[in-house]
Amino acid sequence: MLKELWAKLDANQRFVAYGVGAVVVGWIAGLILGSQSNCGTVLGSTYCVGSVNYFSFGNAGLFGILALVLAIVVGVALYIKVAPNMSFTWPMPFAQILLGGCVAVLVCGALMTLIQFTNGGNPPALMYVADVLVVGGGVVMAWFSYQDFLVSKSVV
Repeated sequence: MLKELWAKLDANQRFVAYGVGAVVVGWIAGLILGSQSNCGTVLGSTYCVGSVNYFSFGNAGLFGILALVLAIVVGVALYIKVAPNMSFTWPMPFAQILLGGCVAVLVCGALMTLIQFTNGGNPPALMYVADVLVVGGGVVMAWFSYQDFLVSKSVV
């Protein structure tokens, strides 16, 4: 079934699907890699007072969740487009919907990374690996949905 659905997507839409996967993996990796324990040593004893997750802290976390949700929405839209049991009338050309969703993911990922860079503190360096995955997934999604949009404009 999955191969049949995958075959219905053109090459650009397949790369958009890869970008959706990268955003989801990047967000999960950020939750894992962005944590740092608040430990200190007092009189030879180590005390930990909890941990901070820089990836989900404040506005950066909000933009990260928005990027994740929008990426999932784009993935669902791709599924609805090719599913054999779905008949859906799109309110505008599908390429425009896809491009808008993908650009929104890219903007949210870029804002999340910008906020994390400017927040200060001492975040773990591996957190930026997750940022690269989220922003890179957004870039792949936006670029290939733009290419799909250009193809749809030349066909009309």
